Amino acid sequence: MKFYGILSKEYYDAFKSSEFYDIEILVGKKPDIKKFKLHSLILKIRSPFFRSELSNNKKLKYENNIIKYEKPNISVKVFDILVRYIYGGNIDVYKNDVKTNISLLVAADELRLYCLNGVIIPHLFKDQELLRQNFVLIQHVITKHTQFPRLTQFYKTTIKQDPSIIFKTGDFVTIEKDVLLNLVKNNTSFKQIDVWGKLIEWAIAQSRELSSDTTKWTKDNITTFGNLIQPFIPHIKFEEISPKDFSQKIKPFKSIFDIDFYVQILEYYSSNEESHSKFGINLMKIDSRIINSDHALLIGNFIKIAAQYGRDVTFDFELLVRGSRDGFDLQNFHDNCNEKGPTITIVSVKNTDEILGGYNPLNFGSTREYYVCEDSFLFSLLR
Repeated sequence: MKFYGILSKEYYDAFKSSEFYDIEILVGKKPDIKKFKLHSLILKIRSPFFRSELSNNKKLKYENNIIKYEKPNISVKVFDILVRYIYGGNIDVYKNDVKTNISLLVAADELRLYCLNGVIIPHLFKDQELLRQNFVLIQHVITKHTQFPRLTQFYKTTIKQDPSIIFKTGDFVTIEKDVLLNLVKNNTSFKQIDVWGKLIEWAIAQSRELSSDTTKWTKDNITTFGNLIQPFIPHIKFEEISPKDFSQKIKPFKSIFDIDFYVQILEYYSSNEESHSKFGINLMKIDSRIINSDHALLIGNFIKIAAQYGRDVTFDFELLVRGSRDGFDLQNFHDNCNEKGPTITIVSVKNTDEILGGYNPLNFGSTREYYVCEDSFLFSLLR
């Protein structure tokens, strides 16, 4: 007669009661840690890993004749499942989600419970859509562990079919920074404005202080966001982003950009013929002795980005006052410019090619009152 079932039950009862235990294993990382009171003989019989670890008495730590051992790299949940398998010989992968089963696969391999590989892998591949939704986890596992050829082949085949899949996977925000940086550098299939959106999503997941609603971000929040994504900015192809998307989705975070880099982006929109049509700027003869129509186009583009105007908005430039003709006194300026709507003031720096100026979207007045405005700006151009 065979009594394997009775033997397994008695082992399992010993696990539940902790009676006669001779080893305490501290599992997990704070705050999720647990101390398991187990039996070193059973561990050594069932797991070649523990047989090796617990056979070297010189390495072991004892306290009151109890072995003290730590396993921080395996979660409490996963270790509990594996210990119950070691003692009772049963495991039910159907009860677990994908993340748990993949963690089980890795932990079982480390403990050299190789027979579980043949149970977990076939179960995982019953629903490949779930694997795709956890594609970042798959990438992480096959990068650090080469002993799962079926998972590795699945990763390679899927990424070849859809190079942008990691951006769309359900666990995207868990991606490691270096992996994401390499992905952004080599991205050719995912729209650049969508890459920007995913960077915002990733940054929010990395910081407890960032709300999912970016419109509620404070200046400090925007600074935190900028610090998180600063390494990615040089690798975003801003020239592939429409002016409208840039204005609506990137301009609110302009403070995180290096000023010279930000100006380069604006200059690109102004010099690129396709962007000209997108901005809807009318090329015209400018009545000015300081700027020409190209300068006017550039300034008009700056205004569109600052004010978030649509692409179909056009500008007409009307000369209000010329210092060399009308005089430079303050009263003359206000007589000609007050209550005329948005204005651009331009001066030429003597004996240089530099042009300085500023855009005021509000009416000038003589009331000596001050107003707060986010759309105004200063600029410097060269002839």
